[in-house]
Amino acid sequence: MLFDSTTPVEELLVQAEAILKPWIPEEDIPEKEEESPLLLDYTNRRIKLTGSGMPDCLDVNVSADELLAVIEALLDNGWGYLATITGADLGVDAGKIEVMYHFCHGAAVVTLSVKVPRENPVVPTVCGIIPSASFYERELLEMFGVTITDTPNTDHLFLPDNWPENVYPLRKDFEMPSAS
Repeated sequence: MLFDSTTPVEELLVQAEAILKPWIPEEDIPEKEEESPLLLDYTNRRIKLTGSGMPDCLDVNVSADELLAVIEALLDNGWGYLATITGADLGVDAGKIEVMYHFCHGAAVVTLSVKVPRENPVVPTVCGIIPSASFYERELLEMFGVTITDTPNTDHLFLPDNWPENVYPLRKDFEMPSAS
């Protein structure tokens, strides 16, 4: 399935949701209104309104085990490109780190969210599918301590080579060392 720049954003999001349906539990699929299938109650919405005021973002939770299959499904169907991978420490109390894979197609964005335990955060490398993902994977490792299994490069990007082990500057419990 190929899309071009004239495909409406709403159509791109509905198509992405259809591609990802095998990985979305039935209870997570809200009933759609007949008038507008994209405008749902905020608490049930996966297709979201962002800065444009129009639906332009689809968020889908996936497990680390399903991640590669989900990405392959998007790419095999010609849906967009990987724009970036980001991380978020959900905090010590939550005990989770969220790793988000953002795919774009024009103004439409699909975010695949993988929540992993904070104490042993592990996701598979996507470099076998998207070689340019190495940069983002290295950043996740360095800044959040997320282990990327089989990633081709684990060299530091931003921190000095003598940075202490197991100290991750983007975790919520990180404390900046005082200057002496």
